[in-house]
Amino acid sequence: MNNIVFIDTEVDVKSKKILDVGGTTGNGLNLHSNSVSELLSFISQKEYICGHNIIKHDIPYIEKAANRIISNVKTIDTLYLSPLLFPTKPYHALLKDDKLQTEELNNPLNDAIKAKDLFYDEISAFQEINNELKQIYYALLGDKKEFQWFFDFVNYS
Repeated sequence: MNNIVFIDTEVDVKSKKILDVGGTTGNGLNLHSNSVSELLSFISQKEYICGHNIIKHDIPYIEKAANRIISNVKTIDTLYLSPLLFPTKPYHALLKDDKLQTEELNNPLNDAIKAKDLFYDEISAFQEINNELKQIYYALLGDKKEFQWFFDFVNYS
């Protein structure tokens, strides 16, 4: 699990600038900073980058702030996996139980840790489903950017 990093960003609604970043690795190293360059350094040696809504939210903001593409990293988004692997749950946002007030900023390190926990729950859920359903999921989604690196990570083809 040393080849994966979990990240989250906190973005200002008005300016669309990154205010805060957080990350954690599969082996427990953590980052909490307001520096995008520190985040890029933190993820630089990892094969996979994972987060909740990372494809449509975090990656575009990071690339804009860094003024470069980071597509060389295999991206796994727990947001897309969650309804697929937990279909009976009606809501698939990360639980923000660490926020005391709704206007309080999110803590991206806490959210990265929650994304890590959710990801490992998703792996367990995938391993528990029957082989026929796994094959259907792979046939339908294996080449989609939202799912391809998950299948790669769990070594399923």
